[in-house]
Amino acid sequence: MKVRRVPWVDEHVEGGESAVLVGDQVFVLSELATTILAAIGESTVELADVATVLGEAFGPPPEGSDLVAATESAVRELSDQGLLTYPL
Repeated sequence: MKVRRVPWVDEHVEGGESAVLVGDQVFVLSELATTILAAIGESTVELADVATVLGEAFGPPPEGSDLVAATESAVRELSDQGLLTYPL
């Protein structure tokens, strides 16, 4: 499945975290969410590619967890907040 981010007005990144202005709303994002948005960039990308970036940045998920499933959960949460379009 593919994912893309919604257009935003402005972004400020500091210390791995970020604040993103989408329309008239400001979202303060964790390092994980910031990394997801950076991995997607302005393109439409495969969820598995985002998972690969997260694995490289944060290491493997806890034992018994699936990296792609954990990535999908985080992507769905960002999609529910209006920051991403998923699934495409």
